[in-house]
Amino acid sequence: MNDIAPRHAHHGATHLIAPEFAEDLAGRLQSQGIALDTIGGLQPVHPLEPVQPIRPIDPIWWHCLRFGPVSGRYEGAITSPTSGDHVLDLRVDIDPRGVNSPVTDRISGDIYRVFEHRWFGRVHRWRVYQRSWIVNNPTVMWSGCSVTITGTVTFWGGGQPATDLRLIIPWSTFSAAGPATVQLTAGASISVYDCARASDNFRDVTLEVDVAKSVNSGTILPTYNTHAHNDRPNGLQRRDLDIAACYQEAGIGMTVTHPSTVIDDSDASFKTWSSAELHDAMEGAFSQYDRGWPRWDLWGLMCGAYDDKTVGGIMFDAAKSADGAGEAPERQGFAVFRNHVWFDDLPDDAPGTQAEAAALRQFLYTWVHEAGHAFNFVHSWNKNRPNALSWMNYPQFVTNFWDDFAFCFDDEELVHLRHGNRAAVIFGGDAWATGLHLHNDAEVGMAEGAPPLELIVRSKGYFEFMEPVSVELRLRNLVPDMEVPIDAHLEPRWGTVTIQIMKPGGEIEAFEPIFCQIGEPDIRLLKPAGSHPGLDRFSHEVPISFGRTGHIFTEPGEYRVRALYDMGGLGTIPSPIHALRVGLPVSREEDRMAQDAFSFDAGLCWALDGSRSGYLAKGHATLEAMADRAPRTMAGAKAALALARGLSRPFFTVDRNKRKLKKAADAHPADALKLTEAAVATVRSEPGLNIAYHMAVRQRAAMLAETGKKAEAKKEVAALRKDLAKRGVHDPVLTDIDAYAATIA
Repeated sequence: MNDIAPRHAHHGATHLIAPEFAEDLAGRLQSQGIALDTIGGLQPVHPLEPVQPIRPIDPIWWHCLRFGPVSGRYEGAITSPTSGDHVLDLRVDIDPRGVNSPVTDRISGDIYRVFEHRWFGRVHRWRVYQRSWIVNNPTVMWSGCSVTITGTVTFWGGGQPATDLRLIIPWSTFSAAGPATVQLTAGASISVYDCARASDNFRDVTLEVDVAKSVNSGTILPTYNTHAHNDRPNGLQRRDLDIAACYQEAGIGMTVTHPSTVIDDSDASFKTWSSAELHDAMEGAFSQYDRGWPRWDLWGLMCGAYDDKTVGGIMFDAAKSADGAGEAPERQGFAVFRNHVWFDDLPDDAPGTQAEAAALRQFLYTWVHEAGHAFNFVHSWNKNRPNALSWMNYPQFVTNFWDDFAFCFDDEELVHLRHGNRAAVIFGGDAWATGLHLHNDAEVGMAEGAPPLELIVRSKGYFEFMEPVSVELRLRNLVPDMEVPIDAHLEPRWGTVTIQIMKPGGEIEAFEPIFCQIGEPDIRLLKPAGSHPGLDRFSHEVPISFGRTGHIFTEPGEYRVRALYDMGGLGTIPSPIHALRVGLPVSREEDRMAQDAFSFDAGLCWALDGSRSGYLAKGHATLEAMADRAPRTMAGAKAALALARGLSRPFFTVDRNKRKLKKAADAHPADALKLTEAAVATVRSEPGLNIAYHMAVRQRAAMLAETGKKAEAKKEVAALRKDLAKRGVHDPVLTDIDAYAATIA
């Protein structure tokens, strides 16, 4: 944003006192060994620095000398036309709060309705949030003992009459600013609030950190000195940063609590965490989880490794309703995986080598980045800012990122953190990847001219009613004489792909995954176009039926799907529109079953690979009922495959009382195999499901091998290869199958 003050600009002393006093006051204070600090405090002058000559000044030069900034948070009740039935949470952002805390030139507020209940002389009061507003680029008029701020109020979501703001904040001698008198004028209606100063921060949050026993040693929470690594911007201020300090500079007061809650993951059969187990652990271990949402409380877990070992951190959480996992809230929890390769050189104390410094820097980045997602940040390139020097970008996407990164959020993100619509910022509020701060559709960074890649969306074209919809995304190199690198992480949860869906009624919905992952890119080189058939392209099947907004394909009719692949700062590759159709229910039984199949807990259980969490018992039962129909319907076959993935491994949950990870269910590969037998046959019979068929057979082969039936596993893989060869798949796919078969020893 061009209208945000430079990050390290020193605002003049006239922001603190009347202009006619500023110069003389500075000289008088310097003669006493004190320098006027432009951010509102006082700092000692080095005794060896020359003292400037004293000039005659007003004998009351110290009158209205204010300590601290005006910027910060104020809170108070309405005084007119009524008294006390509304409260305003006010955020003022017009002068620096610190050297590394830039000014956004915004005023914002949240309005609450106040209620009270009296019962036999006792009074109980509470408040209910109503709406949020913002003033962009207000007019600021400073005087010796106060500042007057005026501007036009914009309500998030609209629906309110035109409103003007007049805000007066006074201060006394050697005091902090405040209280603030706020006047909101809408036509003939004038509301006045009296707001006391509450904090130097714009919002205050709590991060509760738990840790798994296996990684409960050495560095748990990062502290990084910005000069520890040689790759850094010229002139970068030396300072020690931890998670709280990074958010403090952004205007967020973060209290990090580490209540010695250790999740015992020492069970010998436990290897890696699944998303289902992370979600279940949050419900069992987060001390604030069962309280009302939304809240300014966040949970972070440091654990060993994720199922996909390329993942270094993930915002995994989904919602819980009264009877188990279900509808909102969300954006409450995230995890960092200590055993990731990024952190192999993580030191226990201060780093002694550049490798240790890089690991510690990456550790801090991962914590701050994942917490940022909980504040409803998507990745920088998803907001058409692919080269942003922000905590929310991927360093590997920006040339010389660490040489230029100042350990901060970008300007747009600061506005969202400090002044965004409360529902879009607070944990447990709006769904992730939603909110008005993302509405920037005029330009999406499309590649122009002849892009190096082609992206297409394909599917079998027709899906049964209730059948989960998945599409194939295929990237192909268009350059005849050059290899092109891609990130093979094509699922939207990695942030590299965005998928848009037009429903039969014409409304457009973005598919929003229930996870958001960060980790190493899976870089693959696509061979030059036409030179190596099959090696110049890469395909991946992506499920898109269920996301953070719930089920998408709930109505029969035609859907139109478009995907966009971000090339990491080099532009965006859009796909052509792909049309697919969802059929009508074929029976009254199927129509009745849809009510359960399209429930939030069934969708979440499906997305979590047949999770056996007790919080998802209803969803699991629904999938079991659908799987009984596997030989007859594709929906049943896919339900069976999802349940089998859950049954093929043990499931672990957190004992609330002992804080110990305990096995809640054993692996049942024999039951999983029984489920998949009919399901694989059904998938095999459907044209256009080569990838799904391939993955289903591999799923069965792994379970067969685990149960000692290796010869049978090899036989099924050989049959898969023969089938796909007849269907004309490219040689690289067949070679990959041969390589997989060789691993079944």
